[in-house]
Amino acid sequence: MTQPSTDSQSLARAEKDAASQLDMGQRRWVLVGCAAAYLVALCLPFAGDASGWQVLGASGAAKDAHTAITEYLFAWFSLLGLGVLTSLAVAVRRFSLTVAGWALTTVSLVFSVLGIWLRNSGGTGIGRGAGYYLAMLAVAVAVFTLFPLIWSRSDAQVDIARERAEAQQRDEAAYAPMVPQHENPLLIDDRRARAAERHRRS
Repeated sequence: MTQPSTDSQSLARAEKDAASQLDMGQRRWVLVGCAAAYLVALCLPFAGDASGWQVLGASGAAKDAHTAITEYLFAWFSLLGLGVLTSLAVAVRRFSLTVAGWALTTVSLVFSVLGIWLRNSGGTGIGRGAGYYLAMLAVAVAVFTLFPLIWSRSDAQVDIARERAEAQQRDEAAYAPMVPQHENPLLIDDRRARAAERHRRS
């Protein structure tokens, strides 16, 4: 069997390259705003008088505020997911970075909800600060902005996929006449055999 044409192979590579890049459009600025809001939130109180940076560093202020493990995890996962990976994804538009950023940011959103529940049930009398809620809002917006983005296909991907399908159809059409007649059951002349079979039966 012949190999696919060079045109079809080059289109397959182009489709793979297009899939590795994301066209974020206006969503890019939403994610930039989320990252900026998160950085501001780290400078505000997270738990008691402890700021987000102090929670990340597990400082004495964070311990005095009885910071729960889920609040530490929320701070770290949101930093890695939104502060680092999502910011890099916006800068370089790589699909793999976007997926990794979305996964960690989603996990951090779960930890933020658990952190609220644990502090409410702990009975410490120390509440959460504005930074915690601002960071939680930034994370939530980023999660629901990234989700449709990683499942969408750019116009370039759609165009290349259509061209590749057309090229494959051309390859199949060009290959069909090259099949030997003895290998194609539709082209076998068995009229004499059928006539002999009818004569034998009669």
